[in-house]
Amino acid sequence: MTTYKERKENQYNYVLVKDDIVIATFGNLRKITEFIKDENFPSYWTLVRKKEYPILASEWKIFKVKHY
Repeated sequence: MTTYKERKENQYNYVLVKDDIVIATFGNLRKITEFIKDENFPSYWTLVRKKEYPILASEWKIFKVKHY
């Protein structure tokens, strides 16, 4: 069983950037796909399989940052 402190140390946030401007931060990738209403934006299942950050999708970038 993990403690609250261990969960907070392992927590990440996702930062959505467009044209080098931070648009929003999210706790998970699903919320990003619900937020962006662009049909050319990749699906949640495509984003989950990406292992390298930042994820580049046309003019959008998704960074995975440590939660402090």
